[in-house]
Amino acid sequence: MRLLPLLLLPALLVGCGRDRRGGGVDASRGDAGSPVAAAPLHWRMAPPHGARLREGDTLQVETGLHTVLWPAGQQPVQPPYTVRATLQKHAGRLHEGCGLIFGGSSLDGPEAGQSYSYFLVRGDGSFLIKRRVGAETPVVRGWTAHPSIRRDREDGGRPNDLVVHVGTQEVVFGINGVEVARVPASELDVSGIPGVRVAHEVQLSVAGFTVTRRDSPGGGSR
Repeated sequence: MRLLPLLLLPALLVGCGRDRRGGGVDASRGDAGSPVAAAPLHWRMAPPHGARLREGDTLQVETGLHTVLWPAGQQPVQPPYTVRATLQKHAGRLHEGCGLIFGGSSLDGPEAGQSYSYFLVRGDGSFLIKRRVGAETPVVRGWTAHPSIRRDREDGGRPNDLVVHVGTQEVVFGINGVEVARVPASELDVSGIPGVRVAHEVQLSVAGFTVTRRDSPGGGSR
């Protein structure tokens, strides 16, 4: 597999670590709860050589194949919890989607055995909610345009803040502080490993990736 040459601007790499391979809700609110992952410095990926990483407070990702990443040592989480990160594409085609995953299992094995839910945005200003169930990727909410998404410019992508509030009965999706969708939890995989999904041949930065366990009781979306 051929990896793209690393073309990220030096300014994007300030503060980053070494290169490696392998290995009703207000959508803008801060979450009071127990953090279970914050600013991870080490990541795992599938496929194991699918991307080049520069790790640090901001993760820089350069993919060949589409790649799923998750914090090394991350334990499975069960609802209620929140996953969030700020993603910015620096190179890649307009229609390539990047975003968050949650409810992941068997991520370090062959793709045919993986399962997870995912929430992507792309440069044309639209979002997608899907699942992976082995070789199948059933659509939960198809590509939908939304004004809260910062669209790509000619010189590259713009940062988008993504958040997923995973509840026992409902999952709420937000972009840049705006709620964009609600989906019954029964339509998604909600218990498992959270992380990031990056399309093929994309250069992306991931900042502020956190997983926060919600302490709210019962069957709501919080």
